[in-house]
Amino acid sequence: MRVLQLAIEFFKAIGRKEKMFDALFNTFTSINWEVIFQLLSVALIIIAGPVVIFVLAFRNGNL
Repeated sequence: MRVLQLAIEFFKAIGRKEKMFDALFNTFTSINWEVIFQLLSVALIIIAGPVVIFVLAFRNGNL
């Protein structure tokens, strides 16, 4: 009887973990990754301009 109870608890735990992984997977799949990468690209381009200016100023205009 004790073995049966342990088996039931084991499979209940597996079921809870599957639900947790399903929720985690659904969270990652529902994120619009294309928009995130587009915003990241725009941010890198915007940051690159001042970086070039600072590099030019630091090296006295000599690239």
